[in-house]
Amino acid sequence: MLEWFMAKMKREFGVEVRLEEVGYEAYTFDHEEIDELLIPDEHVAKLPNPLLLEAFMYADAEGNEWIAGVVVEEETREMLYEVWIKNGKRICARLYVS
Repeated sequence: MLEWFMAKMKREFGVEVRLEEVGYEAYTFDHEEIDELLIPDEHVAKLPNPLLLEAFMYADAEGNEWIAGVVVEEETREMLYEVWIKNGKRICARLYVS
């Protein structure tokens, strides 16, 4: 997933990221714990409960703070949802399940 984050930062946002500059954390959340900024309620309803959210963090040279949140199916590692946050604002999100 780390390679995915770095490739997408370059492809989608034109930001070159070095591996050692990326932070990573993983969290398990129950639906009622999810902040609307991360995942809108209509998307949360379509995801497993509890859900595993992997977060990738990066601060670029201009001081922008980037966060990519990815919900994955724990056993298969299939990507179910992705959200991109820049400087505290959601800039895009995609739901991979219906």
